[in-house]
This record gives sequence, C-alpha cells and structure tokens, in this order.
Amino acid sequence: MPPQTTVLPYRTPHTAPSRAASVPAASLPRPSRPRPSLPRPSLPATAPTHTPDAGLRTGQWEIAPPPQRGVWVDRTAWLATVDGRTLQLTYLEFEVLDFFVRHPGQAYSREALLCSVWGHQVDDESAPDIRTVDVLVTRLRRKLGPEHRDRIETIRRVGYRYRPADPSTDG
Repeated sequence: MPPQTTVLPYRTPHTAPSRAASVPAASLPRPSRPRPSLPRPSLPATAPTHTPDAGLRTGQWEIAPPPQRGVWVDRTAWLATVDGRTLQLTYLEFEVLDFFVRHPGQAYSREALLCSVWGHQVDDESAPDIRTVDVLVTRLRRKLGPEHRDRIETIRRVGYRYRPADPSTDG
C-alpha cells in the first residue's frame, strides 16, 4: 500500500474489497449526516420598538427614559448614556464608568481601581499593568465625547476622579 493511502477502520462484512481502499480518503465523498433539528424560538409578529423619548412599559410599571443631559449609568439595564445617546462600552469600560459615577468627587489611584474594578491585588502576578487603567480611561473619555470627557479628571501622581455635572450650569 502506498504511504499516502488511508485505511478505513471499518468495513461491512458483506462487501468485497475493492480498489477504493487505495484511493486517498480526502478524495472520497463524505456521507451526509442529517443534522438534528432544534426547535427555533418563535419571534413576536411585531418586534417592540423603543424610542428615546418614549417610556418603556413593563407590566404595570412605567419606566421613564434616561434624562437627555449628562452622563447616566443604569446598572440593572446595563446601559450607559450621554446626553440621551447610548454608549457602546466594553465590559470593563462600563464597570469603570459605573464605579466613577457611584463615587463622584473621590480620587482613586490606579492601584485602587485595579483592586476595586478588576478585582486584582497590586502584588498579584496575574494583575494587569497599572498603565492598563490609563488606556481604559483614555478610551472611555473618547466615548464620552468632547462635552463630557473632562468629567474624568487626571490627578497627577495620584490617579483619577469623576466630577459630576454641576446642576446650576446644566440647562
């Protein structure tokens, strides 16, 4: 038998050996197997649409849409908005923004953010570099936009602080 051939491990007892055994297995047609059909979820005839200016209705409660001005984080809906515009954030970007919004005006070092948001200790070998926080904050500022990027302040030699909007200046 030539070295390129593949021997099939199972032959039915009532078939006689043929020249097909000398044909490479890659050139043989593969038998098609029927795939099991799984039940598909049925979709409603009309998909619900949510507009930014309409409230969402769930049962008997009406949930108001997020306000149109400022930075808002809704952890239960896993939604972050800026001036009524939904932000497309990664998991860690959302976690950092949520942490900042829940702790306004407090300064946090990069190490404290790694511990609080990432869940790593500084001396942990699997912990990311502290500059990872800088990269993530830069991406987060970019997504907040020019009007709100300065809400996350850099405090030199310390870390970062979130400054909420001043209600007297917001219109």
